[in-house]
Amino acid sequence: MNSFFLKAGTLALVASVSLAGCGGGGTTDLAAANNPTAGTGTAAIASPQPTITGGSANNAPQEPTPTPTPTPTPTPTPTPVSATCATPSVTLTSGLVDYGKNLRPFSYLAKPAKGTRVQDPDFPGTHIVRVTDALADFKANVAMPAYPTTQGWNCNESRFVLYVTGAQSGGKQGWAMFDGKTYAFIKFLPINPPDIEQFYWSHSDPTKLVYIDNRENGGQIIMKMMEINVETGVQTVLHDFMPDVKAQGWPTTGPVRAGYPFYSGGDLELWGLGAGGIPNVSGQLGLNAFGFNAKTGKVTRYSGIPVAQARGTTPFPLKSGKGWAWPDWANHTTVVFDLNGNIVRTVQFDAIEHLDSSVNAKGEDLLVGTQYDGPSGSGNLMVANLATGAVSTVIGTSKGDGYPRTSTLISSGAWKVPGWVAMGVTGSPYGSTADNGSNNAPVANPQTYIDQEISIANVDTGVVFRVAHHRSTGHYSNAPVNNYWAQTNVTPSPSGTRILVQSDWGNANPKSPVINPNAPVDTYVIELPAYKPN
Repeated sequence: MNSFFLKAGTLALVASVSLAGCGGGGTTDLAAANNPTAGTGTAAIASPQPTITGGSANNAPQEPTPTPTPTPTPTPTPTPVSATCATPSVTLTSGLVDYGKNLRPFSYLAKPAKGTRVQDPDFPGTHIVRVTDALADFKANVAMPAYPTTQGWNCNESRFVLYVTGAQSGGKQGWAMFDGKTYAFIKFLPINPPDIEQFYWSHSDPTKLVYIDNRENGGQIIMKMMEINVETGVQTVLHDFMPDVKAQGWPTTGPVRAGYPFYSGGDLELWGLGAGGIPNVSGQLGLNAFGFNAKTGKVTRYSGIPVAQARGTTPFPLKSGKGWAWPDWANHTTVVFDLNGNIVRTVQFDAIEHLDSSVNAKGEDLLVGTQYDGPSGSGNLMVANLATGAVSTVIGTSKGDGYPRTSTLISSGAWKVPGWVAMGVTGSPYGSTADNGSNNAPVANPQTYIDQEISIANVDTGVVFRVAHHRSTGHYSNAPVNNYWAQTNVTPSPSGTRILVQSDWGNANPKSPVINPNAPVDTYVIELPAYKPN
């Protein structure tokens, strides 16, 4: 989703435009994912793919870097996968500094070479590792984490998955798996989900990944929930939705896919899905919405809402697995359902913007996200408690943070530390002003607060730690072309100690940002001080 300065009265009119960027479509048939080229898939909505025109994100004037000389990481070697999901016990905030709302310097930092670990000059203790060179590695334009509501890392952080796209002649694209310790590329996964974000790691088995197959075979739509062992490649059919869809009397000519956010409830147990093959709804792919319990095989219909939903308004599962939530775009609210599909409550929180489902330390279900003139206020990071109906602000106008910046993305993928979320903001590539606003032109001494920053926050205590600059400019809202691929898809590891994010590195020199929507996009790992490499 692209978040702009939209007033509440206009949000419903732009819903289809706003959500069109949430899921980067354009899936590919990767039956043989390591082949040099990939065929056309069946995703219903495709995000624009940038065309490389020779532009570079690194042609800013060179200045001496204030950081120590980078030291290359050890030569990558494959890391065996443990049979358990255990991760080291750490204090997530160890070594972090609470800078409050003080402006931080935005210093020059050359684009790191692939595999090089550098210190963020403006956030001491944070290290950044560039893990891809899409052009050199895959002859592609983009290597990025999937949308932040997807769990990019497996349960013990030994593997993570990126999406490679924009393949040039002879290049590769698809779902690329990497070593979570050495950051080395391992292989492409032979999966074909309905959208690039719709793959799901197990919380109990580090080798298990689940997706819903999205193919057409001889005129027959495939709609099977699949499990793949990412190490051996063995695939198993978990459930075939064809009999369910036929039993409901729905068309079988469209795929079964998830709504938004992209996550399951519990440990791959509860799903919020929809069956296609119906006309578009509100300008988006139309789906007949239903809930599904993978352990019991039960299909649930939701009471009180139309069966036909837009892709972005398909009810999604609560992370706890105790029910579903529905973004009621027309009324700018969120409706909560129990496990029988009955309405429990309506919450004054507009689920049209970038957000994620979450749980707090008490185990209560939440929505965390941005609100632009929402029913409960405006903020870059606001929290709706779906168990109580209360809405609170962590970063927002009521806290003195100014009007929310554009292009804010939030993830609660650090599921081993409930209550903690990661936030990435594009905002202005020129940095921030002393009154908590955004600069609109280059300045001599750029500084930031919220703009261009990555933060982690605790939604229970309200504490916020600003941890890094991502330096990506292509998704700047005033750029001639918004580059969906360059947005800040912050994806924390289960322990929260590392964060995947993509960047075109247009802010190597913040005094002279390069806003080039055609620049190559690569993935970086933000390592917090609590993370200790082996």
